[in-house]
Amino acid sequence: MPSASLKVTVLGSGTSMGVPTLGCPCRVCKSNDPHDKRLRPSLLISRGGQNVVIDTTPDFRQQALRVGLERLDAILLTHGHADHILGFDDIRPFNIRQRAALPVYSNEETFRIIRRIFAYVFDEKPTLSTVPSVTLNAVQSPFELLGTPFVPVPLLHGEMEVLGFRFGRAAYLTDFSKIPDSSMALLKGLDDLVLDALRDIPHPMHQTVEQALALIQRLQPRHAWFTHIAHDLPHSETNERLRRKGYPHVQLAYDGLEFEVQADPANEVSRECGDSQESRAAIAGARSTRLLVLSSSEAWASRYATFGHTGVLAIGNFDGVHLGHQAILRATVERALALKAVATALTFDPSPRKVLRPETAPPRLSSNAQRMEWFKLLGLEAVVVFPFTFDLARLSPVEFVEQILVRNLHVKAVLVGENFRFGHMQAGDVKLLSELGKTLGFNVEILPPVVYRGEVVSSTIIRREVAEGDVSHAARLLGRPFALTGEVVSGTGMGRRLAFPTLNLAAEQELLPARGVYITRACLEGKTCSHRSVTNVGTRPTFNGSALSVETHLLDAQLETAPQRMEVRFWSRLREEKKFSGPEELCAQIARDIGSANKFFSRLRRFRAIRQPV
Repeated sequence: MPSASLKVTVLGSGTSMGVPTLGCPCRVCKSNDPHDKRLRPSLLISRGGQNVVIDTTPDFRQQALRVGLERLDAILLTHGHADHILGFDDIRPFNIRQRAALPVYSNEETFRIIRRIFAYVFDEKPTLSTVPSVTLNAVQSPFELLGTPFVPVPLLHGEMEVLGFRFGRAAYLTDFSKIPDSSMALLKGLDDLVLDALRDIPHPMHQTVEQALALIQRLQPRHAWFTHIAHDLPHSETNERLRRKGYPHVQLAYDGLEFEVQADPANEVSRECGDSQESRAAIAGARSTRLLVLSSSEAWASRYATFGHTGVLAIGNFDGVHLGHQAILRATVERALALKAVATALTFDPSPRKVLRPETAPPRLSSNAQRMEWFKLLGLEAVVVFPFTFDLARLSPVEFVEQILVRNLHVKAVLVGENFRFGHMQAGDVKLLSELGKTLGFNVEILPPVVYRGEVVSSTIIRREVAEGDVSHAARLLGRPFALTGEVVSGTGMGRRLAFPTLNLAAEQELLPARGVYITRACLEGKTCSHRSVTNVGTRPTFNGSALSVETHLLDAQLETAPQRMEVRFWSRLREEKKFSGPEELCAQIARDIGSANKFFSRLRRFRAIRQPV
């Protein structure tokens, strides 16, 4: 098979009850045509001896035996319904044979269901032979498998948020009733499309044949196959009907169907998915996304208003870009798509508080560069970064709206949190903003705060958690691990002399976690993967140190040369920093820390991300 191709095998093409359906006397269930024998829906994608499966159905063991599957490298889950996950336990033989945990990619709702149904998998003391060994990777952005980008495609299965997946020039979209407009941009330029077409009769959670054909008309793939097929559709007759209707390139999929897909390299994702604002918002995380950063509203006007563009604007400091901020920014992108406007964030650097009351200004959770990266990943097209000055602070609420929002930014809509204040002495509130919007011709949308387990998500709370060392809780509120970035600098060399070499980070962030030892992931400049690691934040008291340092020991790599830059993501705190009696006692403790970190990674069960996968 050409190295540029992926081999796709349909493992199952049936509906949730399979075909034949138990006890059903209909002609399809009684058919002798092998194409009418349909196991639950699943897909196998192969390249160069590596294999990825989409959905572990209740029939997974039978499906794997049918195709002689001897190796499995990753699992993608579309959602958490029984017909897509109940074969999860059958991955154990691959764990045992390959002596490794399998990465699983899906969304957080699916992982919540997985953790509940397969609670024993995430027990405190699993063993490789008794339960599946997995790492759960929540994804909202492209990730690489088999040497090609896999792009999660958000879909609606009734009211349930599920995922389809694009890989190369193909896409697999099962179990959906609607594709959000923001996801359509991800499906441009397809050669092959496998999609839900349950039956002819409408269903609240699935596509009918006619609805699927209408979607094919929009997307114009070269070939299309229907899957998740009920016993209403006989294989041969339905294919003939499709041919007579003028769709010779559209057929029912069947168990065992094989075809090849062009595997686009990573730099082709943007070109194939389009480079419009719509596609950037839908990808919501592709590194190919470009973000225009502007230093003033006048620059925005010069760049966009000349061409008749208007803006949908989110306003805020967005320090940390936590779950609450993300809700506002995602809503901004959605409104901009609907209004055919520019999705824009208006933010400030330095923060207003640092200018007006520097003695009370808190340390920032994120650097400006991190904020820009996260804005890009969320699908924004432009960011206006205002240098906050006393002149800006003197603008009255009305002047701020008229001069900046209306005259320069040409806003169609403004989205803010319910506690938003603006103008001189913070005299303006959301009520005044709404009134001004009605008068000046733009919509105002006020979003409620995001509440996590009874607690309002805020930058203040996250700063406190990080400062106290509770990075696990901070990660839940951020939607991803708290991260430090910066240059890798020379250290004392003590770690190497102790046989635990470290990379020393000169962090660019103002806020550091509390002194202690942490389980981390280290992302090295120029590398697409992250490394399991243990990080010490402290002063090295065993050696009477005084300067605060961030030192990271990689668990799964030995480097010939140190990278220039690094990002360290903090997942969990192991212990406080401690002064030991000497190097031997310290080394023994480091070995225990590494053992604890390896156990953590082997049974990893929590990770919330808006960013690239682990």
